[in-house]
Amino acid sequence: MLPAIPYLRLRHTLRALAPARLPPFKGSLLRGAFGHALRRSTCAMGPEQPCESCRLRRACVYTRIFETFIEDTPPPFLRGLPTSPRPYVFEPLEETLDFAPGDPLPFDLLLIGQAVELQAYATLAVERMAAAGLGARRVPFSLARVEALASDGSWVPLSADGRSAALSPSPPPRDGADLVRAGRATLHLRTPLRLKDRGGLSGTVDFRALTFAMIRRVLELAHFHVPGAETDWSFRPLLDRAAALRSTPRLTWHDWDRYSNRQQRKVTLGGLLGTLEIAGDIDADLAHLLRTAEILHVGKGATFGLGKIEVE
Repeated sequence: MLPAIPYLRLRHTLRALAPARLPPFKGSLLRGAFGHALRRSTCAMGPEQPCESCRLRRACVYTRIFETFIEDTPPPFLRGLPTSPRPYVFEPLEETLDFAPGDPLPFDLLLIGQAVELQAYATLAVERMAAAGLGARRVPFSLARVEALASDGSWVPLSADGRSAALSPSPPPRDGADLVRAGRATLHLRTPLRLKDRGGLSGTVDFRALTFAMIRRVLELAHFHVPGAETDWSFRPLLDRAAALRSTPRLTWHDWDRYSNRQQRKVTLGGLLGTLEIAGDIDADLAHLLRTAEILHVGKGATFGLGKIEVE
């Protein structure tokens, strides 16, 4: 059984303060603006100090959320990672291009594992990134509302400083018993899925490869961001059971452009969209993994919303 990954889903609603035009998929834009605002808000050493050599990097809010490092030797399965996975996911909720003053811009921010306790800093960074402006023209927005998805499934409004006395981790993954009973499931790839294959990106995917990517995502987050997680590294039987299922992919490759602040240029990102149907003996562990992947996303670019999967 794979470890549970606690998380907190925060729904932020911004409002435009001037006319704005933003890209249809806003995950990369939000992630980049959030990172700049979080560092400006929390870094004690100043912008000239590289995080890699900073004496405070183990205690710093910015490096605990956004610029995470591997501090100790990981288990063999996770060796070779340049950095640890980031404990957050941005989920844009709409594809509006043009905003008039007062128009809402909603999105979800998931904080994972130890990052849950840092939610007040995350909300402060969102407020400041909105005020600093979004898009090429840096159009200012205001933070109109913040809500947290509580453990009972209700949305809890947060105060202006991001705190709530009733705040707790969001609900665990949905029960997968329906998938076990049905013996079949359809996986909808809602945002481009990018999986590595022999040093490049895979132009297709079978269910075993997707299962391996989902397992790796869970184990990485558990090891680096969930202290005390009981991690079972013997997952090959789960992969074998996934390989035994019949899978029918109906996938197409989709390219989209984003602007990279680090590279100072537009970059093209591609990934798979469509459906993957599976049928056969879907056991409880596989069903739970699928429901977990619905929350955590999978593949490259998961932090800014790529690899979003819905299962029915």
